Amino acid sequence: MGNVVIATLGPLYSIDEVKEHLRVEGDDDDTLIEAMMDAAEQQVLQYCNISLVPHGKEATFKVAALMAISAMYDKRSGNAEAELPASSRTLINPYRWLRV
Repeated sequence: MGNVVIATLGPLYSIDEVKEHLRVEGDDDDTLIEAMMDAAEQQVLQYCNISLVPHGKEATFKVAALMAISAMYDKRSGNAEAELPASSRTLINPYRWLRV
């Protein structure tokens, strides 16, 4: 097994970054947005069958998760797709480990 180096641990984004991406002002939806942030991060990691974002690929995973959050937020009325958006999958497909 290869050596694994973890340089830093932390969130992919802050709530302020996500709210700017969503063009949300005010704090009314903060709790919902924070839940979506956690869900999107888990969704991209689960899609890739990994537990940590690959070192040096934080920006790619951040954008993929932001797109997932946008999809969740836009369809928050309950009609949301459970699947990761195609645009997110396209970005992170190179980092996906397929289980056999």
